[in-house]
Amino acid sequence: MSSDEESDIQESSGDESGSFVESSQKELVQPSRTPSRPHKRLLNDDTGPPEGEPMKKVSRPSRSHLYKPPTNEEINELKETENLFHSSLFRMQISEMLSEVKLTEKRKKQIDSAVSFMETTLKAIKSSKKYELQDSKLLAKLGVPVPISMEPPTDKGRFQFLPPSKVVVSGSYGSDVCTRPGVSVDLMLEMPKECFDSMDYLNQRYIRKRAIYLVWVAKTLKKHSEVTDIKFTHHHGNCMRPLLAVTVKIGAHKPVVLHLHAVAHPGVFKLNRFHANKNNVRSSWCLGHSEAKGTEEKESPTPFYNSCILEDIVYQTGDSTLQEKLTVSSPGLKEGIMLLKVWLRQRGLNMGYGSFSNYLMTMYVVHLLEQKKLSTFMSSYQVFRNTLLRLSQSSWTDNGISMCAVHKDVNMPLLSDFHQHFEVVFVDPTGYLNMAYTLDRSVYNRVKHEAVMALSMLDNKHLDSFDKLFIKKMPFNLSFDHMVHISLGQCIDQMVERLDIGLKVVDHGGDRVGACQAAILSLLERSLRQRVTAIQLYCGIPSQWDMTDPVPRPAQDMHLTYGLSLDQEHAFSILDKGPEANTPMAAEFRLFWGDKCELRRFQDGGICEAVLWMADGAISERQQVCDLVIKHTLARHASISGDHVQYIGGQLNSLLHLPVKLSSKEVEEKGTLQYGTGEEQITAVMTVYDSVCKLLRQLPDLPLTINTVQGASACFRFTEVFPPLPCTFRHPEERSLEHGVKRYIPVVNKPCPPYTHLLKVVCTLEGSGKWPDNLDAMRRLKAAFHLQLAQALRTTFSLPTRVGVGHVDIVKDHYVFRLVLCYTREISQLRSLRTTDGKLVKRDTEEALVLERETIALPRLTSTLHGLQQQHSCFCATARLAKRWVSSHMLADYIHPVAVELIVAHLFLSPAPYSIPRSGLVGFQRFLDFLSSFDWKTSPLLINLNSEFTDADLIEIPTKFSKERPTLPLMFISTPLDKYSQHWTKHEPSPAVLTRLVLLAAKSAQLLQHSLLHGDTQEVKVVFRPSLTVFDVLIYLNENQLPRKQEGLSTSVETISYGKSVDKERFPVTEFDPARLFLQDLKDSFSDVCLFFHDQHGGDVIGLIWKPNVFTPKEFKVSHVNHTKLDLGTSSQTTEQLMVTLNVDAVIEDIKVLGKGIVRSIELNKKPA
Repeated sequence: MSSDEESDIQESSGDESGSFVESSQKELVQPSRTPSRPHKRLLNDDTGPPEGEPMKKVSRPSRSHLYKPPTNEEINELKETENLFHSSLFRMQISEMLSEVKLTEKRKKQIDSAVSFMETTLKAIKSSKKYELQDSKLLAKLGVPVPISMEPPTDKGRFQFLPPSKVVVSGSYGSDVCTRPGVSVDLMLEMPKECFDSMDYLNQRYIRKRAIYLVWVAKTLKKHSEVTDIKFTHHHGNCMRPLLAVTVKIGAHKPVVLHLHAVAHPGVFKLNRFHANKNNVRSSWCLGHSEAKGTEEKESPTPFYNSCILEDIVYQTGDSTLQEKLTVSSPGLKEGIMLLKVWLRQRGLNMGYGSFSNYLMTMYVVHLLEQKKLSTFMSSYQVFRNTLLRLSQSSWTDNGISMCAVHKDVNMPLLSDFHQHFEVVFVDPTGYLNMAYTLDRSVYNRVKHEAVMALSMLDNKHLDSFDKLFIKKMPFNLSFDHMVHISLGQCIDQMVERLDIGLKVVDHGGDRVGACQAAILSLLERSLRQRVTAIQLYCGIPSQWDMTDPVPRPAQDMHLTYGLSLDQEHAFSILDKGPEANTPMAAEFRLFWGDKCELRRFQDGGICEAVLWMADGAISERQQVCDLVIKHTLARHASISGDHVQYIGGQLNSLLHLPVKLSSKEVEEKGTLQYGTGEEQITAVMTVYDSVCKLLRQLPDLPLTINTVQGASACFRFTEVFPPLPCTFRHPEERSLEHGVKRYIPVVNKPCPPYTHLLKVVCTLEGSGKWPDNLDAMRRLKAAFHLQLAQALRTTFSLPTRVGVGHVDIVKDHYVFRLVLCYTREISQLRSLRTTDGKLVKRDTEEALVLERETIALPRLTSTLHGLQQQHSCFCATARLAKRWVSSHMLADYIHPVAVELIVAHLFLSPAPYSIPRSGLVGFQRFLDFLSSFDWKTSPLLINLNSEFTDADLIEIPTKFSKERPTLPLMFISTPLDKYSQHWTKHEPSPAVLTRLVLLAAKSAQLLQHSLLHGDTQEVKVVFRPSLTVFDVLIYLNENQLPRKQEGLSTSVETISYGKSVDKERFPVTEFDPARLFLQDLKDSFSDVCLFFHDQHGGDVIGLIWKPNVFTPKEFKVSHVNHTKLDLGTSSQTTEQLMVTLNVDAVIEDIKVLGKGIVRSIELNKKPA
């Protein structure tokens, strides 16, 4: 990644401190969205009366008019809305969107004017003399590079430019189904018959004549001032079909983009000459040999080449079919096509080579109309829904469809002929052209999958399906769990030979990348098998280049990108079990896998062929097993070495990794601990936690029984960024620990001990009538229970214990657990308040809410998220990456970590329009995308944990949110346990923090998308690097006092050594982090003048930002004395009043004194205003 991109993420959201904190506390954040087109005004500005005339009195409608019975049209519309739409709102949204994407009459007039100008200009071009195609003078005469490959040289043929005999408007604009934005008009330039010879269908003569014709046109158009830009591009990425993208600006009109296609006159060639089974590119011409007579029948068919020419010849038939069916139809049919085109565009499926084009979708709608599956009287929604339904049930790969109803021509190819040469078949009305000849099979399968998803969203009455279907963009990197980049530049020749696709390369006009796509896809599908549910080729946007530039060489862009949707059950299996030995299938299995294959005996007694990809490794390593499978398969069957294959899946794993090493002598020989990304450590903690729960339930002679035992720490939710290691660390600074009576203590002026987590466990006691009603007495009784619990654990199970205020700490298997006893009546007592007149009332006090959150809400949420992790294994990695990102930008102190976890949970419970994420990488990207695009100001976030929301809740909560928005939290997150967001976001984040989070998320998502799609993964960590330029003062910390420095982004710690505990009677130092304690002291001392920011995961710097208006001189008072000095400049202007202002030097000096031993240096990043 370039340094400019890195600076973008670090400098985003403003460099000035004021932009960070000047937001008013009453201000609500606006999401970072792409600026949309403003809604049109309902009234014109000139609707008022002329100047000087009085305003006319508005007549009120009569009572009879108000209660007039609805018309038949209104009744039908109401019935349709009731039967086909979730609500009238959904229908209004569709109507509003259609009004936005349709072309206005004014714009149509501008386009017609540009088309008229172009037609006149083209027909006025002078004819040229005749040239031989192989004549070098022709290319010199052009002076512009021809936009296709001219190798091998043309053996025969002549070229003469003649003005087009006809200029026809084609495509969506000609059918009146054009949609904004990105409107371009297709103009078909019919080359006269005189431009062609009878044998021009052979050996790319027609293809080259067409390209030279476009060059001649471009050279002439360049002379006209109305033409502001001319570029070459390929039609849907097909390198055999170049076109001219011409921008025309007439007068003050907006520019109009015209796509000029050079096509042959319909009567030049016979259609049967381009039968799918015929050959029109002779191998003798390609290889430079002389052609023998009668060899045509022995030549291999060239169906792709034939289709490229057919598409030009039969375009009139397709256009006439569209105009015939759409012109007489109701507006609903055209509007339905527009909805389908918007739906395709938002998913990125209608652009690029192999895509499902808008033209293909339009023709499919017409086909359904001809088959009586659609009606001309259907509404736009009915057309949209029925088309998706039929598309989801279709099978163009096995049973192609045809728009040719009657086979009048005996030479017409059959569907079986098309299936023999094409993977996807959709035949046009002539019966000769497969309109899906460039459609990639994987893209077609993705379109079917998206159709199924769309129907399920439409059936979900609680989902905002309009936003998911038509507004939300679905980038390729967010739609798939993992991706594969295959670079073919250096191994393309070996690949063509190994795959034996030389004839296909000839058929594709030398495009080796396009010719190999089907073979590569088949290899990936066969090798990955059950590991994936879908594979799709990435269809990039076709490149454009200036007419004077040379044609981009394929070698510069020879790469393929595939997206993988993983199957959670089979994706990470390290063993592929094959057929039983000594069977024909076993021989085929061995042939495919080669030396990786071996015989293995399984538990059922069977001896089968199998492939073992790795020994028992860490979970994070097993999650990359598809990488090994793909690289082995491509190297064996396509001669593509692993160096040319880049697997995108675990690029962020290093952010969750700790360099752990065993240090005790008896286990050193085993090597390093399999920490991976921490999943193994979480499993180890859960195992110990289960044993602690059993011990607590086995305790005898307790006054009250422990009803429930629930974990409350993030580790039990699988969301601890760095799960705790056993507290048996060994390090060179062991002398820094002194032995006390029963615990270690840190030593002054020595490196601090390693950080040890406390794992909080909440134990709920049974109810009893003997509990006192007095709150103080209840708490004293709980303290006695804590003492007795500690004594019982110490005597019964010999566990080290330590009793604190309101808790008991124990050490079990080198992990420290904090046991907290809870009695639910205590919360009720805290809510009971007595008024001045002696009445007892129930109110939610802050103390009651805190106790309820810590002892009831958090343990229940922990259990729920634990269950979510059991269903979706990548929830753990996604949540930890999200929390690591928030902390790395030094904002973790200003947003509750549980709020971040809930947002991540929402991505798994309500993933629409995507599928459920199956990898931490895509889950994290979707977190950034959601955080940056969700409208926190006007929308509540409802997270339906365990599907506990009732239908009434789903109506009541948004209604209350709308009515009481000013009094509700800025980030409103509703769960069944916390319907009105009282626990996790009531006080934080502030508007300024949320705004910064949104901006950082938008920029991070953008940079990640660019890096991953282009294979530039060297600097993906840049999205985790904080911007220090935004802070006014930087406080650098002493690394010796950072117990979590190994968790930092740029840590210098190579290994964390630990082994078995020597003294089990002594407590480790728990949750001792001098940096965090110092940060809290700073907040307590200077919170009235500045804000402090710190990365709790090993951050070695604390950022300081001055609060707004602190430098404004204030009147000298006792309340204004702290951190101020006399403002001589202001005070001298008045003789009666002294003014004071912030004393920056004194504050910095106080920070140095307060942080003695911790602060390394202080740097003024910005001069005070």
